[in-house]
Amino acid sequence: MEEKRYEIRIPRGITTGIVFEAAAIFELEVDQEEAAGDEAFDMATGLPIRDYVPCMVLRGDSQEKLLAAQAYIYKKHEEWIDNIEKWREMRREQIQKKIRRR
Repeated sequence: MEEKRYEIRIPRGITTGIVFEAAAIFELEVDQEEAAGDEAFDMATGLPIRDYVPCMVLRGDSQEKLLAAQAYIYKKHEEWIDNIEKWREMRREQIQKKIRRR
């Protein structure tokens, strides 16, 4: 009997480190979607169009694992975004302090 394989696509904006971390925790395979020729490459030159980045795909044998990994990824990504804003604010304050001293 063949094992069923499930997959879930991860949006392009998610940090790859978070995706690989989730794949390791939930024992999933990481791959990327196949690029459609007209979407990723200029048909005349065969060169990539601008900054095309294929979506990452997680594959596994259990839908539950994939859904748990997806929830984990989105939660970690949200935390990452929140920390970026805190870092930016801290950096702005540092720069302002340096400007005020002069």
